[in-house]
Amino acid sequence: MQASVDEQWARYGRALIGSMSEVLTETPDETHANLLETADYWLSLGLVLGLRDPSQATQLLGVIEAHEAERGELERDATSLISQALG
Repeated sequence: MQASVDEQWARYGRALIGSMSEVLTETPDETHANLLETADYWLSLGLVLGLRDPSQATQLLGVIEAHEAERGELERDATSLISQALG
């Protein structure tokens, strides 16, 4: 049985909060809603770019994470987010 949209959205929200937990602990509580909304926007934008033009997404990722060690960390974080958000 497929999860409802509300359940999927809740799972995604928990994954987003979990992945941003370090940032949230380092910032004032009153900024958390804006930080999560911004993270959601940029994550969604990245997904659209990745689907529309994977080669450009790969190139942009290379600019963002120029060092191989940082890319490995980003890939581990992405794997964790996917498993949390999509179960």
